[in-house]
Amino acid sequence: MKRTIYIFLFLFLSTNSIAQQDIQSKIKYATEKAETYLDKEKALSGYYSIDKEGIKIYSSPQNKAIKKPEFTVNWLMSDYLDDKIKNYTYQQLFDIYFKTGTFKFPEGEYPDAVYIKKNPNAKKLEGIRIAIDPGHIANDFTMGDLEKKHIIIKGDSINGIKDSIEIAEGILTFATAQLLKDKLEKEGATVFLTRTADHCAFGKTFTQWKKSDFKNAVASLYKIGEFKSSQKQYFLSAKVKDRDIFRVIFRDLELAKRAELINKFKPDYTVVIHFNVDETNSDWKKTTDKNFNMCFVAGAFMKNDLSSKEKRFEFLRLLITDDLEKSIMLSSYVTKQFETELQVQTATILDAKYLIEGCLPTNADGVFCRNLQLPRYIHSPLVYGETLYQDNINECKLLGKETDKTKNKRIQQVAEAYFKGIINFVTSNK
Repeated sequence: MKRTIYIFLFLFLSTNSIAQQDIQSKIKYATEKAETYLDKEKALSGYYSIDKEGIKIYSSPQNKAIKKPEFTVNWLMSDYLDDKIKNYTYQQLFDIYFKTGTFKFPEGEYPDAVYIKKNPNAKKLEGIRIAIDPGHIANDFTMGDLEKKHIIIKGDSINGIKDSIEIAEGILTFATAQLLKDKLEKEGATVFLTRTADHCAFGKTFTQWKKSDFKNAVASLYKIGEFKSSQKQYFLSAKVKDRDIFRVIFRDLELAKRAELINKFKPDYTVVIHFNVDETNSDWKKTTDKNFNMCFVAGAFMKNDLSSKEKRFEFLRLLITDDLEKSIMLSSYVTKQFETELQVQTATILDAKYLIEGCLPTNADGVFCRNLQLPRYIHSPLVYGETLYQDNINECKLLGKETDKTKNKRIQQVAEAYFKGIINFVTSNK
């Protein structure tokens, strides 16, 4: 009898010890993740705690001081949250967060994920869903001007530029997206694009949106306190400038729509395509010698970035799921292919002011956490690519060729780099 009791106590203490070690391991991992990738200025500790009870989110440092959490995730729940969360729509998760204060998933209310048994002879991307977001919306230079994404390099015989070169980033990104989409689909992927060549994520042009949706947008922003009376008056006046409408109202709403469309599609991976410029080259009217590739992932929240429930929810999501870890890994594969295919070096944290001031480095070369709107709100592993400096002395000549940019060899190389990076990541992590 005594021996049975001793065995029971030994097993109980051993199990308890393992459980405690597991909790300590989780505390260490979550703490390091928050400090390394999420808290850029080391100023967010008043909004969260990570301890033996789990992860708690607070609406303010004052509420943390009185131990009044807004939301709690205990360690037992955290073991299966990552997969469970992916079965829910953004609104369902948001409702759960706000209404319950903890993740409680009603059994049978929402369907579990359906796992398809892979055919060993299937194409490399069979059964994989990939969303592609072609950055910006310009389909012509007029829209490029409005976006401030229109580059005009003046003719320069010394540098071999016979005539002026015009580039609109939105045209480049869409051509890259078209080429990448075709490549991915040929390998079996189901691919979704957030916009067409001439329409934004709202399914219309900026001019059409301004005519049909602009006034309602102003009224909504005023109603929720985002606009003062003077701002509302200006935006509804005849004096309002299109550039102000685009910059202050349209841009963020349209990016939010892109994230909404992507999350509704429920991709396995998301690709956000951008091209870069030299930040020190004002107005981009002359060429620069600089040229780098880089990728962004979510993270690097600033000190005021947890001021709303929406942002605190995303902070928690990034902390308790593996979206960030997978994003870094996926981006590292793509960044390597950028360097190989394009023969352009990978950026370090010291190669741009915005990298130093607004980013956190990851453990992957050329991959940086940055609190951009899309990486924050997209609920899947993602790569947000920034390839090539469009104003580089060589790149502007290459990117300026061909009216149909899908026939541009440099754009084709960029699409190939994304494609090979994705293929290499997927096949290496099956």
